[in-house]
Amino acid sequence: MLRALVLLLVLASGAAQALDSVTLQLKWRHQFQFAGYYAALEKGYYRDAGLDVKLIEATPATNVVEEVVAGRAHYGVGTSELLLARHQSPVVALAVIFQHSPLILLAREDKIGNLHRLAEQKVMLEAHAEELLAYLRKEGLRPESMRILPHSQNISDLIDGNIAAMSAYSTTEPYFVRRAGLRTIEFSPRAVGIDFYGDNLFTSQQELSKHPERVRAFRAASLRGWEYAMKHPDEIIALILARYNTQGLERGMLAFEAGRTEQLIQPQLVEVGYMNPGRWQHIANTYAELEMQPAGKLPDDFLYSGAAPQPLPTWLTPTAIFAALTILALSFLVQRNIRLSRQLKLEIAAEEDANRKLARQLQEIQELQSRLQEQAIRDALTGLFNRRYLDETLPRELSRAKRDGYPLALIMVDIDHFKQINDTYGHSAGDEVIRSLSTILRQGAREGDIVCRYGGEEFIIALPRMNVEAALVRAEKWRTEVEAILVRHGHFDIRFTISAGASGYPDHGTEHENLIECADLALYISKKDGRNRVTHFNPSAESI
Repeated sequence: MLRALVLLLVLASGAAQALDSVTLQLKWRHQFQFAGYYAALEKGYYRDAGLDVKLIEATPATNVVEEVVAGRAHYGVGTSELLLARHQSPVVALAVIFQHSPLILLAREDKIGNLHRLAEQKVMLEAHAEELLAYLRKEGLRPESMRILPHSQNISDLIDGNIAAMSAYSTTEPYFVRRAGLRTIEFSPRAVGIDFYGDNLFTSQQELSKHPERVRAFRAASLRGWEYAMKHPDEIIALILARYNTQGLERGMLAFEAGRTEQLIQPQLVEVGYMNPGRWQHIANTYAELEMQPAGKLPDDFLYSGAAPQPLPTWLTPTAIFAALTILALSFLVQRNIRLSRQLKLEIAAEEDANRKLARQLQEIQELQSRLQEQAIRDALTGLFNRRYLDETLPRELSRAKRDGYPLALIMVDIDHFKQINDTYGHSAGDEVIRSLSTILRQGAREGDIVCRYGGEEFIIALPRMNVEAALVRAEKWRTEVEAILVRHGHFDIRFTISAGASGYPDHGTEHENLIECADLALYISKKDGRNRVTHFNPSAESI
């Protein structure tokens, strides 16, 4: 009898400790892209949640949504195209991992100076690259104007010159082309406001309905793993090299991927896993504009809403205590005044009116402070950033370029014969000319470019992730646009031209002062050679 009881206790203990087996279908093969899930396994977060998790690699032929909906996997990692799949398949988005999509168009610099030169060129696009197609359409480039080929998933096709461009991930392929010594341009849909989410954790409606607690536990453990991975990237890189390196990746590549992954996840700014319904609705509207789905409201059951409450921020408790004590003290004073005399009712009412006035005044002060802060970095005439802002921002942008290994170009622009315009038509006409030029520069800039009025009729534009050759193309476009416009002032039509000089990191300098000096010297050469032209910095010109 005693042996039987012991055996029953052992069996019961084993059953209590049994883990629930689930599978996670990845969207590609093992690499830092899935660091959070490796961390959740290694640190025991899944085990603590009662889960035995198996990670499944993908192949180019794998359809992650089909694997999850068919029940061959319980969870999956998908793109923002989950919204499109939702019309046919009952999927639920559990968490957003990448706040910005890593999908880019990677192009050879020797074949593509700007996006529109893709016409008639060979371009490899992978399946499910709708955000790139939306980007091309917004730029006025029809997909049928290019020679689109199926994606080989082989970066050597770009390196060897078999194609001019290919869809790629900003976290991986740029490393290989740089190692091969190939100069490329990275075109991102974010440049035209198409800002999709990247890797998204999802499951099926069936899994959520049958196992809501398992879904909650898996999501929480996964996000906990991602938080750890973002704080300990070197440890996770070592883990991948030791246990998950099915692609034979080197440490340098994984370090590059980790750095760029952090930029897309933005863990310092956004809680890992956060989903904004408004962003999802924007993505849905973009798909509707492309006629890929009907317009309409985001499905109510598409976004998971069963997450456990997040722990309160550490600052909230002392703040709440202070607020409560403040309210208590104010309440005591009010009650004391009421007890003193009923006659104080009118005074109390007048006191409340004063509070409302004070609240309005505080709001006005806050708005004034915001305007003053904006004015401190903005040029009053043009609304562009001013020299102070450039002096503060350019060193930071250059540090990022050095750290992440991408180029940065600088263009200095000056209005030709500006004094003659002022003397002939008056200073108000000169101001109108400056505003016209600032509008052209602003409209021709990408998201992330820094357009500044440097002083007087001089402007400086900083172009992160752009080399000098591409900057020259951009400056020449501005020059021709300026040459073609008429500025109407009173009864006069004023024509004017600009000269420009360009320099770039790392070709012409490693410090922001050097780049400005080089761009200024190139501008001097443009003016010396007759104005209305664009010149890039030439080291031999320093002796002029």
